[in-house]
Amino acid sequence: MIEIRGITLPVIALRIKEDGDLNALKEEIRNRVKGKLFQGSYFIIENAEELSENIVRELEEFLRELNLESIKKVGLKEKRESEKKDRLLIVDKPLRSGQKVEHGGDVLVLGDVNKDAQVVAVGNIIIMGALRGIAIAGALGDESAVVVALRMEPQQIRIGKKIAISEDSERVSPGYPEVAKVEDGMIVLEKV
Repeated sequence: MIEIRGITLPVIALRIKEDGDLNALKEEIRNRVKGKLFQGSYFIIENAEELSENIVRELEEFLRELNLESIKKVGLKEKRESEKKDRLLIVDKPLRSGQKVEHGGDVLVLGDVNKDAQVVAVGNIIIMGALRGIAIAGALGDESAVVVALRMEPQQIRIGKKIAISEDSERVSPGYPEVAKVEDGMIVLEKV
């Protein structure tokens, strides 16, 4: 009845294959997304326009009960525009190992993002310090997002569906700010 596929963590696309019994559909979703892997993920109902508003609304409420967040694909642009004032999250401290910041817009970190710390943003990520941890920009699949850092020494950078992972030998920053962006289907670093 349903198809679930990952776009880029933490976003999963949900496609309803047949319009059947709502309770059976909910039970199938519950069985498919149980476990910690999907906890706190965002879901896009890809074919929401093909379903009745009642079914979409009930599915969104059900996903929230499962500690998941449903995002309407068509409504995402309007949602971003209506939340311009809340679009930027400013983190006024360094992020230590194990800490994680998630935001539905752009994130500005006034300090370092240390190894094993994580920043996840639907928009861009700007780090006024060293990036030594993980940065996930364009978390809903937006490959036009960028990651900027004064010192770029990341464990991992994700932009949309693209991933760049540092090798075992840690990267040493060249001493000037850099921007990571997607060009020709891969993540590249350029001087700012």
